[in-house]
Amino acid sequence: MAELARPDNVTPTSEARPPRRRDLDLMRMFVVVGLVFFHSARVFDTGEFYVKNDPTSEVVSIGISFAALWGMPLLFVVAGMGIWYSLRSRTPNAFAQERLRRLLVPLVFGVLVIVPPQVWTELRGDAAYDESYWRFLTRFFDIEFQPSGFPFLIGDDAGTGLFEWGHLWFLVLLFVFSLALLPLIWYFRRPSGLRKLDRLAGRVDSFWVVLAAGLPLAVLEAAFGSEEAWAGWNRYSYAVFILYGYVLATDRRFGRSLRQHRRTALALGVATFVVVGTLFAIGSEDEGVDLLVDYDAISVVMRAFKGLSGWLWVVAIMGLAAGSARRPGAAGKIGRGPTLVDRVGTYTSEAVLPVYVLHQTVIVLLAFYVVNWPIHGILKYMALCLISLIIIIAIYDLAVRRTKPTRFLFGMKPPRY
Repeated sequence: MAELARPDNVTPTSEARPPRRRDLDLMRMFVVVGLVFFHSARVFDTGEFYVKNDPTSEVVSIGISFAALWGMPLLFVVAGMGIWYSLRSRTPNAFAQERLRRLLVPLVFGVLVIVPPQVWTELRGDAAYDESYWRFLTRFFDIEFQPSGFPFLIGDDAGTGLFEWGHLWFLVLLFVFSLALLPLIWYFRRPSGLRKLDRLAGRVDSFWVVLAAGLPLAVLEAAFGSEEAWAGWNRYSYAVFILYGYVLATDRRFGRSLRQHRRTALALGVATFVVVGTLFAIGSEDEGVDLLVDYDAISVVMRAFKGLSGWLWVVAIMGLAAGSARRPGAAGKIGRGPTLVDRVGTYTSEAVLPVYVLHQTVIVLLAFYVVNWPIHGILKYMALCLISLIIIIAIYDLAVRRTKPTRFLFGMKPPRY
């Protein structure tokens, strides 16, 4: 099925085209590799994680809070942009089948194979724990149906409490929200929807339009609360980020707006983050208050600013990345064949999902040993990041991408011979 054409009364411009697929692939890999540094840092912050260094650091916790503000939202925005490419030559039914293969298969495989070692490693941190891995698995998969947790319909049995989705909650939300948003997204591919997007693209030169896009997120976070388990965001906020990502991919004028307003968004992002941190510090002084879910004035205002700030940081980061991509020499010259960046983009476009599925388990298993090394915490962190990246890339390159069965299990397309 050919890509839907613009309606006759919509005048194409040089900007009315989607961003280059290579730029999108590099952005996606940037975020996923960033998660290696993020989850490695979780070993050293003061929050709960599978393996903890002794001592932990409040400074690292502040950095983690900052990264959580925009890291997963940015990944969902980039995933939403990828939906545009996926729908270029697919019907809705074909798109749903592609989501099943690309997301549901690695999700099921990951929950069965990739996630359990993280929980077992956490239990092994107790010197008195001596349960074998296979015995542990029988308890890990003691699960029950939990419709109230939608879209996480499977949860741990109250008696054991071991099952969890781990870092693969991202795949759960992306799979469910991609399909749930499909009717609206498909409407935007029809002539009437395209006209609305074209009118919107014509107005995004105004920063107020860009800023207003953050208001739904602010309202959603303030009204329904944030969830620590999902990187400190309400699960339904990620549906908004996916939708925004798709809209950004439909027209290069949106990308131009991000470049144009990146400095303003960055300044306001810094300011709103300071407000969030200040309100969090004030609210945390009251014992028993949970600012992520409570409805006192400070909690609600803090979450509203957090929703707006997260959007501003996404705008600033994507705008800065788009500006860098447009610099002279950033793209290969015509007739000279693919550049190194082109080749890296091709490689990473396939590697993103397997690297995401693998990364946290590798970090947790390695951290179990690294935290006991007799070196400074900074050196432990640097070693954990570097060795984890090497192991993750080696597993992907040597054990995942080279065979049809492993490619299928990790959501990759069949190899091209």
